[in-house]
Amino acid sequence: MEITVKEPRGYRRHFSFPHEVVDDPSLSVAEKRAILAEWADASAIESFPTLRLLPGTSFPVTFSSVMDARDQLDRQTVESFNDSNDFVHRLVVADFARRRRDNNVGG
Repeated sequence: MEITVKEPRGYRRHFSFPHEVVDDPSLSVAEKRAILAEWADASAIESFPTLRLLPGTSFPVTFSSVMDARDQLDRQTVESFNDSNDFVHRLVVADFARRRRDNNVGG
């Protein structure tokens, strides 16, 4: 069925699939990583070692689906960093151009 995750804030979230963790906007990247790591480390089903069945769930998920969700989280984190880095770069260039223009106006 669903995995119930006890969060430090004292309330619970329910996830049935790994990608739901990645898509949850209320969780930090660190919280998402911790949940996915817990899911990846869960006991494998003895006859199907590529499946993970977590306590509180009624059906297993594949190990690869957990790892795909982690990869998706990594890509989103890198894209977010690149976007913010690009924004800062544009601000620095604009500030430099403005200062250069302002310094050359009078002289």
